[in-house]
Amino acid sequence: MQNPFQTGEKTKSIAEHISIIREYQQRGLLDRTKALEVYKKFNFEHVDYCTLMNATAAATNSSIQIDSARDQILVDNLKRQALWAVGGRIS
Repeated sequence: MQNPFQTGEKTKSIAEHISIIREYQQRGLLDRTKALEVYKKFNFEHVDYCTLMNATAAATNSSIQIDSARDQILVDNLKRQALWAVGGRIS
């Protein structure tokens, strides 16, 4: 049986991701502070995801400092997190 708290937190996290992504796609606006907070919180709470992404970045020599990344890169990373959270394929 799933813990309802974990399910609720997962739903909230995905909703935050989608809200930020949509705002950027539809209006070109990004609250960088909020986006970075959501991004970092997700990585902290999902160590397995973070480990996978760090290994991929190291293997492809594509590691960056997310704090200084362009808006589109930050949004792309939020998309990857949301896809991973719902069991989607990360490309």
